[in-house]
Amino acid sequence: MALCAGVLSRRRVLVLVLGGLSVAVLSFNAREGLRPVQSREWAGVLRLVSDPKMFPGRVVADADTELGRVQFTATGRAASVVGQASAGRSLSVRGTLRNLAHPDRVAYRHVRMALSASEASLERGTELWRVPVDLVRGAILRGAQVLPEDQRPLYTGFVIGDDRGSRDEVVQAFKDSGLSHLLVVSGQNVVFLLAVATPLASRLGRRSKVAALLSVLFLFAAVTRFEPSVLRATAMAMLAVAGTASGRPVTTRRRIAIAVALLILVDPLLVESLGFRLSVAATIGIALLASGIARRLRGPEWLKRVLSITIAAQVAVAPIIIPVVGPLPLASLPANVLAEPIAGFVMMWGSTVGVVAGLIGGWPAAVLQAPVRLGVWWIMKVAERCSDLPLPRLSLPVIIGITLSVWVLLRVHSSWRRSRRTPLRQVSAG
Repeated sequence: MALCAGVLSRRRVLVLVLGGLSVAVLSFNAREGLRPVQSREWAGVLRLVSDPKMFPGRVVADADTELGRVQFTATGRAASVVGQASAGRSLSVRGTLRNLAHPDRVAYRHVRMALSASEASLERGTELWRVPVDLVRGAILRGAQVLPEDQRPLYTGFVIGDDRGSRDEVVQAFKDSGLSHLLVVSGQNVVFLLAVATPLASRLGRRSKVAALLSVLFLFAAVTRFEPSVLRATAMAMLAVAGTASGRPVTTRRRIAIAVALLILVDPLLVESLGFRLSVAATIGIALLASGIARRLRGPEWLKRVLSITIAAQVAVAPIIIPVVGPLPLASLPANVLAEPIAGFVMMWGSTVGVVAGLIGGWPAAVLQAPVRLGVWWIMKVAERCSDLPLPRLSLPVIIGITLSVWVLLRVHSSWRRSRRTPLRQVSAG
């Protein structure tokens, strides 16, 4: 037994060493690929890898070229052409290659240079695998058109992470109330998607069910443009589906470790994405802390669940996000309790009924989307009211101090309860 344990231990160490070396080599190669080329005029065909973002007088998107990935800025007539395109479309452009102003900010997206162009034209055709992706994404975007104008970008933000067009004051209200995470796709979207897809696939055979669920997960990742947080959640969900189908379910902690390790092996630059780091930290925090926090709370189960998840996630992401964006708003606790359940409903509805609404259009679509219209209105009001609450923001030292104080108090209380029970047991035994 000792010999077997020693062999297994050595194998694990060997795997860790080889994994670390692989990541180091791949990371070096990825960094080498970001070296800028000489600034010059350039003409050729590029393929958009992100959806264009509109700014006054210009349109910006990431695009792949023969020289690598560029941050593409279109001005003049080219801006109107690029603004009508979407990720996956190819364009013929003529412009100027320049060094990036802040290369570290876009390194995780593999952007190498900046390309400015005032001439652009759309190329015909698209990749076959993108056809269903564009169909689903287009249906969701069309389904949003029956909502009030101020709700459309929020709805698409909840469902597919596309909040382009949101008013600045609305975005600020979501930030001040601690609800900005709802405007980007996350693991929560993947969980809700699986909750809907799994029962629908239950009548299929085992292999067909696995294939269907994996296809749905890949389709969703593609529809949301393979955002780092979605990649993490999708990888974990795929591991869960595969593990359940094989009769060997994978624990949450192991799924986190395997998913993160595989993703970093495939793309080492993911670790430079703030969204990816926050997603991993929040997931670890929920896995390690949420159940323990819930056990110590009082109240309805749904309230304990929402509060415990919110507290666990906030504690876990605090060391990462506070140095970047500043102290966390205490208003996020009531805001998340009031908004999270409704946001989950909007996400599930938009991923299913919202697609149907986009396909049929007209007044039937307006009827189908009436529930999410009310849901998005509610979330907007929660963000607005909670952002005005006279509650403080918590800095990192304060959060650490509160966490340690609560931990010490819980330990003392637990020891006190054990010490009270011991004499009673002795009396009972006597």
